[in-house]
Amino acid sequence: MITKSVCKTIFSTFLLCVFSLLIICCKKDTADKPTPKKIEIDEKNYVLDNRFPLGDIRRYGIYPDSLNNKKHPHTKKYRIQTVLDFAEESGVKIFFPKGYYGINLVINSRENLKFYFDKAEFSFVGITDELGKRSKNIKFEGTLILYNRFGTYNSSNIKLDTLILKSDTTRSIEKLRNKGCHIYKGTKDVSIKYLEIEDLGSGDLRYQNNHAALAIDGERNNPENIKIDKTVIKSSDRHGAYVTGTGHYFGEIIIEEYGIGDVDGMTFMQDANKGDEKILSGLWINRCGNSTFNKVLIKTKDSKQGFPLKLDEGKTDQPTFINELNLDVPYKDTLVVDHVLTNILVKDINILDD
Repeated sequence: MITKSVCKTIFSTFLLCVFSLLIICCKKDTADKPTPKKIEIDEKNYVLDNRFPLGDIRRYGIYPDSLNNKKHPHTKKYRIQTVLDFAEESGVKIFFPKGYYGINLVINSRENLKFYFDKAEFSFVGITDELGKRSKNIKFEGTLILYNRFGTYNSSNIKLDTLILKSDTTRSIEKLRNKGCHIYKGTKDVSIKYLEIEDLGSGDLRYQNNHAALAIDGERNNPENIKIDKTVIKSSDRHGAYVTGTGHYFGEIIIEEYGIGDVDGMTFMQDANKGDEKILSGLWINRCGNSTFNKVLIKTKDSKQGFPLKLDEGKTDQPTFINELNLDVPYKDTLVVDHVLTNILVKDINILDD
């Protein structure tokens, strides 16, 4: 016969065993998990002004509204290239405070870069594979303002919040008017929340490769998966936008003025028939497949020459759609250059009230 006291002893022993097992299991689980290591960033070869925090461009000797085309005393490279080395090596996001920097931001064969621009101004930004490998995973937060051009080729996974291009010959290193946004061959997976372009220039041979305020083309290696939530083209001497490639999405495109300059000396446009470049347009879609233009507004009253819309050839099994086309003049067929082999369908046309 088991007495009540013996039962209590057995139950207490059982609880103690269970508790001990739980402690052992917890210890084992904890032991299996590596202890996070604190990452130390060695800045000794980069820092020139320690009054500013980690990632602030001024900490590395580059200042807004100052002469920045200088070499770094430690690395002997230009300071902006030294900062890019540091950003790529460390993963630190680089902060550019408001102001004009007077330099070009050239990203050749780099990856995993993060920037924040507080209305920071540069002449030119280029992202390429110039040093032998694709640039990729480049993130631009905030507002970036350029006076020459934004250009990409053979690069991927590029994200921008706000990109503004405009003319100011005193702030363009080339002393020229704006050359627009050119997303070129081999570029894939670009996302822009807001793009604004004003005053794409023309006038002489220095502007011979100015084709469109927004040009997405590629010499038969056309860009893929370009997504722009909102595009505003305030004025362009030549085409407003020229789009080729596949898998694109445009949330809203507003083209206020196009064809207000000249075509003197202008070179032919890639993926187009020679001579077609001189037939100016607001929006020219050519060899573009599986893409969507959700809402398009083209103003024509103040545009001196050309056509609001050019719908060029494309593969019929890769249709492209304009969901809503808005014009500021009554629609007629002569407003559109429509290729017999076009793959573009305009679903709805609206005429704006004055």
